[in-house]
Parts: sequence; structure tokens; C-alpha cells
Amino acid sequence: VIVLRSGQNLPSEGFSPDSTCPNDGFGLYRDHNQYSSCKKVSWNAKNPGTDMFFTRWNFPIFLVDNETSIDIIVNKCFNEHNLPDKGSHERKWPLCAAQLRSRMSAAKDSVTCIRRSENLVTMNPLRYCDPLTDRNVVSTLYATTTEKAVSNRSVVVVGARLDTFSMFDGLAPGADSSVSGFVTLLIAAQMLNQLKVAQKPEFEKNNVLFVMFNGEAFDYIGSSRIVYDMEKGQFPLVGQPASAKAQPANLALQHISHFVELSQVAPLGNSSTVYLHTDPVSTASTEVNRTVNNLVEQIMKAAQAQPLELSVEASPHEQPLPPSSVQRFLKKDKNIATVVISNHDKQFLNRYYNSYLDSWENLNSTGLDLQAVAIHLTKLAAAVASAVFKVITGEDAKGLALDKFRTMELLECYILNASCALFGEVTNKASVSALRSKPFPLYVSVDPNGRTINPSTVLTRLVMAYLTGEHLKKVTKENCTSLADADRLHQYSWMDGPEGNETGLCVRSTTMMTLARSPAHELKDWSTREYSTWTESVWEEASLQVFLMPSLRQEVSVLIGGIAVFLISLLTVHCVNQQALVLFTPRALVGI
Repeated sequence: VIVLRSGQNLPSEGFSPDSTCPNDGFGLYRDHNQYSSCKKVSWNAKNPGTDMFFTRWNFPIFLVDNETSIDIIVNKCFNEHNLPDKGSHERKWPLCAAQLRSRMSAAKDSVTCIRRSENLVTMNPLRYCDPLTDRNVVSTLYATTTEKAVSNRSVVVVGARLDTFSMFDGLAPGADSSVSGFVTLLIAAQMLNQLKVAQKPEFEKNNVLFVMFNGEAFDYIGSSRIVYDMEKGQFPLVGQPASAKAQPANLALQHISHFVELSQVAPLGNSSTVYLHTDPVSTASTEVNRTVNNLVEQIMKAAQAQPLELSVEASPHEQPLPPSSVQRFLKKDKNIATVVISNHDKQFLNRYYNSYLDSWENLNSTGLDLQAVAIHLTKLAAAVASAVFKVITGEDAKGLALDKFRTMELLECYILNASCALFGEVTNKASVSALRSKPFPLYVSVDPNGRTINPSTVLTRLVMAYLTGEHLKKVTKENCTSLADADRLHQYSWMDGPEGNETGLCVRSTTMMTLARSPAHELKDWSTREYSTWTESVWEEASLQVFLMPSLRQEVSVLIGGIAVFLISLLTVHCVNQQALVLFTPRALVGI
């Protein structure tokens, strides 16, 4: 099947290949009598594409969006050679055909595939599939250290998902599914850092952990791994050898007091209302319920105040959380006060959830331009930053600047043009050539050699460091490396810096990456119901060939002609064989 996408029009009935209840099998409510299987709310509305991603297709499906290729397939191939000629009857035989190649090495399921891959029967074992793997991006407002204990319930987590998926390789834009949420998080993190510097709170007892989870579209891979690492006492430093120098402190579930998650937050469906979702299970505790209500109150107060004046509503208390990373945390610790922020109350407003159509055209479908979307996300980021600052310091945020242009830059980089100015600032001259005019896909991908990281993930880490870190002046590239060797509490990154900077820029931050791979692959338990076991098949390069074919009459003529030549040849050989003694009289050898 060849899917042709010409132009930027979106199907009015929507198209989402995900299920109507995304990630339900590994969420908080999987075994809950009242909330399992989306009994209360079917989050992703049924549409023509429902469950297509989870259906086994016995034939390749290709998408072609290049206008030149579409012209060749439609006009120069199908219309010219397969449609009826003028005044003639419909063709009974196609004269132009296409061959699609998409060979996959894996078979059956992840359990079988991994077992076959690990069956060392040769010196060069074959790989049939690889676990879905990438990195989470994490950062803290204040640097932590192993020399100072982290108090219980002293960390506020601000999270968002970093990934999405679609049915087609290299085309996973996630404009509302993921980009709207983590762009808002990046701006909120920048604002909190500005408040920290400007207001200089008297104490740093409380902290903020910013997390962008990867692999969340595939049953919460990134959040599952962070919870697993926290339980093992190895987050954010996994497997790091003991060092005489101070290192970032390990964080655990009991350290988390609040969790604010930014879900799909773009203004869609002619509505700019923001909804605050809470969990009915954990709020059964009086203390947790009181803390959650206070957090909701702080967010609503900040959002509705001038100059933000956002429309904010709290979803019904008895309604469960929408698909969200925090569900993995609540499964292990229900004492975390949780609020999930989204642009929908019940069903998703995003009709192209986890689809190749969730692009800029989706955000623009209601007539909003890039600036209007950026203003909305900037205001929401300011509301989150103000509320979180109030929670950790007890002080009101003052003089918070609304930088819509930075938000516009981020939206441009992630959904329009990856060779944008901001990505150029956070990379160095050796890496800037890798940037491209199209946005990088946000699919989690695989890491077969332990060193493969998605370009979008690397760039997000650099952007987070650039927006929240300290820009060190008069520090050379060599000195930046030396500082990194001496200081284990911070991460040092060498960047090109803003336009006009000819020397480069050294940035000191707390931003780092942690592994986003399902714990099932560490435990070697691929039949577990606790963790997902998603793998990707090893595959050969896909190809599509278009070629002309002879007509049915010509093929039949060639076949009949071939049979006739064969029969004549057979008869000739038989006759010659019968008269061989006459035709080929033997001669006596010379000298005998």
C-alpha cells in the first residue's frame, strides 16, 4: 500500500493509530475496578486509524510526501498508463506497477525475538531485534551533592514526555502530543532559574527536578526506568564508580512532594482553556488531598492573575488521570501530590494523537499562527513557574518576564525547521552541519551499540542547559573541559553561543541524560506485566521501485511464442536424433 500525502490538508474525521485508551496496560489504573480500561473516559476518540499501530500487516505500507515522487507515481505512472485511454474501455491490465521492499528480521514477539538474538550458536551471532532505547533529559534548579542529605518530600518534579510515534519511519512530529508540553517545560525551567537569580530565596531547602521522559508513547519506558532507578538508589547516576569528589545526590521516591506534568497543552479546537487533572486514588488520603488542592489553587491563582489571565478549570475530582508519566510514580508512591495540566477535560482535543499528522498543520488548523501558540504556552509556563516557586520558597514570583520570542524559537526548531538559529547556538561548529531543514523525528528509536542517541534528545539536553545554566565568560574550550574534570556536581557544555560570538561559550548546568530503556531488559524478564518489553526489528533499507509492464496481450503473445519455439525445437531435436546415423556418418580414423 502506498499512502500519498500531497498538500497540508488534514482529514476532518481525525487520524490516530494509537488505541482509544493509550498505555492502559502499564498505567496506574490497570487493575482498578472503577477506572481500568478507560471505563470513565475514553481518552483518544475512535477514528479511522484506531489501533492501526498495533495491527499486524502482512504487506508493506509506505508513505510518500515528496511532490516530485507523487507526480511520478500518480501522473507519469498511474494516470498515463493505467487509466483508460480517451474513448476506450477500462484497462484490464496495469501497465505501470510499483515494487515495495521492507524486509524485517524479527518474528512473532519480543520474547521470542530476544531469545533468538541471544542464542550464541555462531561466532558472529545475528541480531533480530533491539530494545527501544534512548535517554531521559533531567535537570535540577539547585545543584545537589552527596555531601548533603536530601530531605523527604522536598523535591517538586516538573515533567513532560519527549517522544511520540507514528506508523512511518522518520516521520514522528508530535506537535501537540509531546512538543507543546516539553517546550512549555523548557520555558518554565528558564523562568524558575531567572526567579532564583533575581529573588535569591533565603533558603534552598526545597528543590525542583525537571524531567523530560523518553519512550512514553510505548507504555511509559522512560518514567518506568526512572522509578526503577530511584528504587535502586541510582538516580540520576547509574552505575557510577565511587569517587572522592562530591557527586550529584541520588534522588528517591520519598524525596518527591509534588509532581506537575505538562501534557498536551496547545490551544486546539477553538479553546484556550487549561484543565488541571488530579488522581482520585491518591487523594483518598486526607493529607495528600489537602496538598493537591493547595497546588491546584496556586496554579489557578497564578494563571488567572494579570498579565496572564488564562482560562483554567479543574477536572472533576472523581475523574482519573489521562495517560501521563506520573502514573508510574503513583503506582509506587501514592503520597505524591499530583496535577496533570492539559488542553482537554475528557477526550483529547488532538485528533491526530501519536500520528504523522500531528504536525504544525494540526496546531494551525484553528487559524492560530506561531506567535499566538507561543503566547499561550509562554503564559502557561509562567503560571507553572510562579506556582512552583511559591511551593518551594513560600514567596510570590515578582517581575516575571514573558519571553514569547524564545517560545517561538523553540516551536520553530521542533516542528518546522531543525536548522534554526537556537539549535545553531547550542551546538558547536563541528555539529552544526548535522542540522537539517526538516524537524527531527521524536520517535524513541534503538541503541544497539550503547552510544546511539537521537539528535532531538541531544539537542534538547543542550537547549535545557543553555536556558537554565550559567554562561561562563572568558572561558576557553580547553578550560571548559578542565572545569568538567574538576567539578562533578555540574555538567559543562561547549557551544557556539549567540550570533556574533566568535569565541564560543562554556555553559555550566545541572542538566544531564539518564538511560531510557525498560527495566525488563535489565531483569531479563520479558514476560513481566510490570514493565513493557517493546523492541524494534532489525530491518533492511526500504525501497520503492516504479516500472512499466507489458500488456496482458503482449505477455500472452510472448508466452505462446515461447511455447511454440520450445515445441518446434523439441520436434527438430527429435527428428535430428532419429536420423543421426544418416546425418552424421562416422569417419575412419587416420592410420587405421
